[in-house]
Amino acid sequence: VNSFVGTMSAELDALTVVNQLRDLAADPLNRRAIVEDQGCLPGLILFLDHPNPQVVYSALLAVRYLAECRANREKMKGELGMMLSLQNVMQNSGLRRYCASDSWSHLRGCGSFAK
Repeated sequence: VNSFVGTMSAELDALTVVNQLRDLAADPLNRRAIVEDQGCLPGLILFLDHPNPQVVYSALLAVRYLAECRANREKMKGELGMMLSLQNVMQNSGLRRYCASDSWSHLRGCGSFAK
């Protein structure tokens, strides 16, 4: 029971953190600061590989929001593990695959987002 409770707590903590980051990234005024912060991108990359699909989806949305800012794209593309993690998520089906493909396109320079 304790390990189950600990797992549930860790899942909720991860979901809470990634949802807060996603909400911050939704505001265009925060996007450059998030990418410049030393811990945010590596954390988002870790969330892309999380076993909880809700955590992965929120992380994908945050990455997508951040990639909407052209000034962020080179740094994001160069962040260790970003492109590989997006490729891995693109192996899935459904909405997560779409979000990963959309972010991948932006970071590869093929996207057509408005700023």
